[in-house]
Amino acid sequence: MTTQRYEAQVDIRTTSGEQVTVQADGVGPAGVSGDQLLSGVEAAAQAQYPGATIEGSRVRTAH
Repeated sequence: MTTQRYEAQVDIRTTSGEQVTVQADGVGPAGVSGDQLLSGVEAAAQAQYPGATIEGSRVRTAH
């Protein structure tokens, strides 16, 4: 299996109104669509901050 390094950033608003940016990087399978990656990182951010609202997110391949 070919792998690729990814970097992600998700901006959320917590239930208390705080603006938080969650950043992550990691290695995953190569060729995954942007929508799939965003879905995964947004779900992880919401698991870390239950009830939070996603205000923006981005993901990119890293070299």
